[in-house]
Amino acid sequence: MPAAAALNAMPRPEAEPPPPSRSAWLAQVLRERIITGGYRPGERIREAQLREEFGFSNGPIREALQAVVADGLAERPPFQGVRVKLLSKREIVELFQVRLAILEYAVELAARAATPATAKSAAEIKRSIDEGFSRIESGHPAFGGQLSQWLLAATGNRIMCEIWDRTLQQTLIYVNASFVRSRGRKSKAMVHALIDHIAAGDVAEARTSARALTVQTLADLGISAVL
Repeated sequence: MPAAAALNAMPRPEAEPPPPSRSAWLAQVLRERIITGGYRPGERIREAQLREEFGFSNGPIREALQAVVADGLAERPPFQGVRVKLLSKREIVELFQVRLAILEYAVELAARAATPATAKSAAEIKRSIDEGFSRIESGHPAFGGQLSQWLLAATGNRIMCEIWDRTLQQTLIYVNASFVRSRGRKSKAMVHALIDHIAAGDVAEARTSARALTVQTLADLGISAVL
């Protein structure tokens, strides 16, 4: 679920939205597969395989593929179909530099806005994170984006959520790959610390934790960078 959708999922008086179309549903399936490593960076996503798997016509499949291209999760090189976007190490670092710039301010906003309800939801998100790491240990697909969804919803800043969804979903591919590679040996405790600092309203420690977690995420991918 994108961050903006997580914010929109908070209780509101408006009527429930209509069910998703086939193309929107399939686009979400493809997002989850890309983010959790079901499709690897550089791998081609073949329309024929999707038709066989889901029984959809070409129209919804092509719309779904275009949606993940628009998300920045995939690309459509000339005459090569749709492939999961593959980044160089330098490009990954540059992407995480942008991620960190937004993340540090997001944790500051979330910490400043912390309420008793934030503490309650913090306990819930930590349980969800722990379940994700347990799935990794069991060799199952991991999670993608629970922390950022919770954090960005806690900021209450819709524009920030939309910017994140438009430009930074791609980072979740590498966050997830980092967690899988490291089995969360260091990052799990760092995630917990970040959540606790936000729930406690500790702006300085929350920002420090966000930076430390980002550096560790890259390190677990074998990338050393100054952020």
